[in-house]
Amino acid sequence: MRTKLKLTVYLIAGLLLGLTANAQKTVIKKEALPANAQTFLKTHFGSKKPNYILEDKEILSTEYKVQYDNQIEIEFDKKGNWKEVEAKNSKVPKSIIPKKVASYIKSNFPKEDVTKIEIESSGYETKLTNGLELKFNMKGDFIKIDK
Repeated sequence: MRTKLKLTVYLIAGLLLGLTANAQKTVIKKEALPANAQTFLKTHFGSKKPNYILEDKEILSTEYKVQYDNQIEIEFDKKGNWKEVEAKNSKVPKSIIPKKVASYIKSNFPKEDVTKIEIESSGYETKLTNGLELKFNMKGDFIKIDK
């Protein structure tokens, strides 16, 4: 019985490793992005040209990653919906941050900028220049501070 359990665990682990090993990252052109991602980039970054655009294909999913000169990196899902925007050496464009979230940050942390925003199933998570991580629900209502 124990041998069968071990064998099953090894088989599952092997399958999972095999599936992730098939991931392919390829450099693509802006025109190859889904329409939603193209619209997002045009709206928030105008005619700025990205350093690179990667398509990350795995067996069960596809993601896209776009990076600009100022170290801003945007991640999109397979439909072109943004998942995360991270500014390593600058700040996230204010036009990306939902109004209610931006208003809360401006009122409570007026000297801080947003360096990362991520959209999750439960809401938004932002990271400020002081290192604090703030969580908001999908309506933009503040939930809590993480450190």
